Order: sequence, then structure tokens, then C-alpha cells
Amino acid sequence: MSRNTPSRDVGSVQPHNSGRAGEYPGEAGPESVGVVVGQDGTARKQLEALLAAARDLRPRLRAEQAATEERGFYSPEMHQAFVEAGFFRVLLPKKLGGFELGVEAFYQLISEVARGCPSSAWCLCLSAGRTLTLASYWPEQAQQEIFGEHGHLVSPMSTKPQKDVVITRENRGLRISGTWKYCSGSPYSTHFMAGFELPSAEDGEPVLHWAMIPRSAYTVLDDWGGIIGMRGSGSHGIHVTDALVPEHHVVAATGMSSASGETVGSQLYGNPVYGGPFMAFAEGEIAAIVAGLGLAALDEYEWIISTGKAPWGGDEILRSDHPVWQGKFGTALALVDSAAALSARGGQLYEEFARRSVTGQEPFSEERALRMNNLYLVAESQVWDAVEMMLRSAGTRHSADGARLQRYFRDMVAVRSVADQLDLFAISTTQAHLASAGR
Repeated sequence: MSRNTPSRDVGSVQPHNSGRAGEYPGEAGPESVGVVVGQDGTARKQLEALLAAARDLRPRLRAEQAATEERGFYSPEMHQAFVEAGFFRVLLPKKLGGFELGVEAFYQLISEVARGCPSSAWCLCLSAGRTLTLASYWPEQAQQEIFGEHGHLVSPMSTKPQKDVVITRENRGLRISGTWKYCSGSPYSTHFMAGFELPSAEDGEPVLHWAMIPRSAYTVLDDWGGIIGMRGSGSHGIHVTDALVPEHHVVAATGMSSASGETVGSQLYGNPVYGGPFMAFAEGEIAAIVAGLGLAALDEYEWIISTGKAPWGGDEILRSDHPVWQGKFGTALALVDSAAALSARGGQLYEEFARRSVTGQEPFSEERALRMNNLYLVAESQVWDAVEMMLRSAGTRHSADGARLQRYFRDMVAVRSVADQLDLFAISTTQAHLASAGR
């Protein structure tokens, strides 16, 4: 027999016995947790422990999905579990009591949480991820004050100020009032990273700035809900009331789309992971969530086809024994595995390009950041294709309200309907690429 010839007859019904009857997929065994690569010694042990903790929380996260959607964010008990497990310290510098495990490790952890509940992972990720932003760009005094308050940071970020935002400069800093929308991760926040434009001192042109506002100076609004998916993401609005923000807690967002040379963070901590641009990291957060969502959908689909009969095939054949559903599951598996690999690879590239930048080899250019951003968007698109295919072939009852697969599909619709889309970024990426090539 040729090595390229399948040992089974393609298209024939093949009964199977997994030996896992009654066990829901993704909760035990080697396939239930991500594989750690590129870490050694203590870092490997720390990451493996973090991933195992996320896996152990998975049954609770799944059981609480409906309640999380209804509430709009995960429970106080789940937040405490995240804090105690160290999820908010993955990106925190070691000098400040963190693990300092890097971007790839953070993405892996978020995917593990998303496999239990995608919208909980969104709420966690977009508040824990600002640790990298703060550690990279803010002056040392600000970092010590902000990180030192709780030993970790839980901070949403929004660059969507509403018309009521008023910012005035005073001797001691900026006086800020007003509302920001879509502040994902706000319910348990310790701070808020507010984005806004101020005129440049040189030419008066608007320049994006970020300000760290303490929890005592803002209110989390009860305005989140009614969206088709990611309903538990805690993406509430925030209203800031007459906050006086010290000058050293405000920075110009010069690291938004590119970086060149040392940053404050790379100098403070001797680690280039704190030397990259925000744009090359932010969409990776979403791709990590989506990769975990894809794994969650695969777990549910495996359960569906392993327990449900095929609508045709004679002797009440399980869908998992029928080549039609075997083919769909195998295709979905490949798409999701590829998306997870792209997510991890993005984390590796971020760290390598940041290393080259801080050591003076080459800048972490806007073109590189855009191409990484688009890599993440492609990963998300692959998971969309997989989830849509699984929903279409699962049967009507799995698209009903309360069904997990329907929830994952709705979550993907929410991801696919935000402003950041490949067809828009592809244009600016091409322009940046051609400009860098002198064309």
C-alpha cells in the first residue's frame, strides 16, 4: 500500500470507541491544555502552572457562561480566582512582583481561558493586557505608584472619548472629565487608561495621549448589553469626574504604531518585550481570545457529533461515525489549530522585532506592526470559517438560545463586526510597505 493511501476507505462509515463516553471534550487529557514551547526552567514551570490553572477553571467558566452573559461580565468569585492564579501578573515585570513571561505566554493563557468562556477571556485580556502598555511607556515613578497600589493592574483602555470630554491643563497635571465608550474589562478595574488627543507643543497638531486614571475618579456605567455576542466582556462605558491626573501619569502615545530604540520599559527592566508598539500587540489579544473560542467550539462540536445521530445513514449512525461529519470536524480542527499557531507565532515575532529595535538593529516599523496586526486578523477569519461550518452542520437545536455553539457563533459575529477588519487594514499596510520600499 502507498504511504499516501489512507488505511481506511474514504467515505465509508467507521464505528469508533473513544473510551471517553460521558466525558465532555477539553476537560482532561493531553489535548485539554496548550503545549509550552520556547520557555525554559522556572519560566516553563510558571507558564505550565498558569495554563493548568486555566484548564482547571474551565468547567466553572463553561457552567457560568449564561450567567456571565446575563450579568455582562464574569462573577466576583471568578475574578478572585483569576487574581489568585496570577493571571494579571503574566506581563508584569519581575522587579514589580510579576512573572514577566512575555507576549506569547500571555496569548496562550488567554486562549486557555477563552476555551472555557470567550467573553470572560475578553474581559480578562483587555484589562490584564494594559500591563504591557504601562510597563513599556510610562516613567518609573508612575509605574511604581500604579502597579504598587494593588500589586497588579486591571485597566481597560478606550480611545473613544465622547463629546462631553473636557481636558484642561493645570500646574500639577491634567484635569479630566467626561465619558469613554466600550471600555472592555471595566467592572473590576483598578485604573482606566483613557485615550484622547492634545495639541502638539511644536505645531499644534493633535497628538494621541494616554492617561492613567485611578478607580476613585470614575464610574463604570450600566450601559453594556444588547450586543449580539461577547455579552460578558464587561465593555461598559466609563465616566470620569473631575480627575486631576499628575503629569507623570500622562504620556504621548508615541509607541502606538512603531518603535525605534530603547523605551522606558526596556531600559528599566532590561527586557525588550517592553520595547514594542501597541499596534503589533493589541489585535493579538483578540486573536488569542478567538483561538480559544475556536477550541471551545471544537469541544462542543465533538460532543454534538459523538452523541447525536446522523439524519441519514441507515442504522441510526452517530455523526462521528459518518464521513460527512468526520470531514467537517477535521477541517475545523485544521483551521483552529492554524489560528492558534498564528497567535503564538505573533507573540514570538513581537518579542523578536522588539529585541531588534531596542538593540539598534532595525526599527519596529509601522509596516511590521501593520503586518502583524493583519496576521492576527487572518487567524480570526479562519476561526470564523470553522465556527460557521460547525454551526451549519450541527443541527437546528444547536442554534437555539442557550446552546453553547450558538453562543460561540454569536461571539464570533461580534468579533467580525468591530471596526478593525482586514479589508481596511490591507490598504494602509500596502501603502506603508510601498513607502518603505521607496515606491
